[in-house]
Amino acid sequence: MNFSIENYDRKYLDGMIELYNKETAFEPYIAPLNPNRFIELVEKKSYFDPTGLFIAIESGEIVGWIHACIAPGSERHHKPENKIPQIRMLIYRREKIKVGHALVSEANNWLKQSDQKKFLALHAQEGYPFYRGIWLGGEPMGMSAMPHVQLALEFGGYKNTQESIMMTAKIDQLPNIYNSEVNLEFITSSTNMAHSPMRESWIGFEPMTTTAVLKDETIGSIGWVIIPYLAERLGAPCLNIWSMGISEPYRQKGVATALVSYVMKTGYELNARFASVSTQLWNIPAQKTYAKLGFIPYQLTIGRTFECK
Repeated sequence: MNFSIENYDRKYLDGMIELYNKETAFEPYIAPLNPNRFIELVEKKSYFDPTGLFIAIESGEIVGWIHACIAPGSERHHKPENKIPQIRMLIYRREKIKVGHALVSEANNWLKQSDQKKFLALHAQEGYPFYRGIWLGGEPMGMSAMPHVQLALEFGGYKNTQESIMMTAKIDQLPNIYNSEVNLEFITSSTNMAHSPMRESWIGFEPMTTTAVLKDETIGSIGWVIIPYLAERLGAPCLNIWSMGISEPYRQKGVATALVSYVMKTGYELNARFASVSTQLWNIPAQKTYAKLGFIPYQLTIGRTFECK
């Protein structure tokens, strides 16, 4: 091959960022990076390991990079002591298919040190240790709009095991508030971080939780965050909804719609003019709720799994 693969070093950072921004320029829901932003939001995390970040260089130019990690899960239900081998980023020039193949192969060889039998790639199952809030909101996954990345992962043995739908909406005027069938009180506070990896996954952002309370009982909640960096591409900050749950007895009673509309109003008051959310492809009730509030299907997002033989 006429390119070399090197480990991460800050001397490569300018070239990495230039490639990343060029390859994602078409996608307004991916925040652009700069060297300081990468250092603060990615490199400074305690579980960042530079030996798992590989860079492809051809004739002195960076033509691709891949970020593999063995990191803890980021969500409340994950056990922080469990370390998961996974790929969280793959960027390469679309015409350099062999570069993509080589980077995935390099990452796979590195991930084998975990002695685990399953690796994930841009998957939601074990959370989002890196690029949260930067890449497609609070739940970064692979993109149907970057088929060359999907091809490289498929060639490297990663099979499609999760599909979600990303939906987006404009909030260009004060949203209507929808009331539920029951009289609710909404309480908003900073998200309670269950463990250190969850806290680290949100470095650089201020995730919030709004709970729906009925007679002193919490019957639902929604997690959301304002992403200021997207203003550089969208023209205004974006509200991202990254979790929602309603207690079983109160489903189909308008509680979810009331919660989402309340949070959209809050986002508008915080200068967000766009909103995004991802739900699993099978979750039709959630999609109907978001559609009622002006969200439209935007693109498929994809998680992949590699099973060691």
